Amino acid sequence: MFDRRSVRGLLILCLATALAGCSSPGLVSIQISPTAETFVGGQGTAQFTAIGTFQKGDHPPTKRDITDQVTWKSNAVSVATINSSGVTTSEGLGTTVISANMDGFTGLVTAYASVTVCEPNPSNPTQCAE
Repeated sequence: MFDRRSVRGLLILCLATALAGCSSPGLVSIQISPTAETFVGGQGTAQFTAIGTFQKGDHPPTKRDITDQVTWKSNAVSVATINSSGVTTSEGLGTTVISANMDGFTGLVTAYASVTVCEPNPSNPTQCAE
């Protein structure tokens, strides 16, 4: 009926199928930290970090640092730029939205943070002027 070769092949196929079912969880969300950064008095740099949540089926989700894998973008480069490592640099006064994008399980997954660059408040130099 079945020879040893057939049984061995069937076992290998079953094992491969079982292992494939638990591999390659997909990205389901991104969280950026910090969610907001303020540079009072102009010049500054800050490190943003992207943490991805990955999941497949009903397996528990896992989280990992994907800072160097996402695509970073500033919507107002005249206010602040951001490089591929998540380091933002202030460029001028205002507020910009920083985004981190990566292909995920259901398509493009995006997270947002903000950067504000302001003049200091004369009565409290650690806060933005109104």
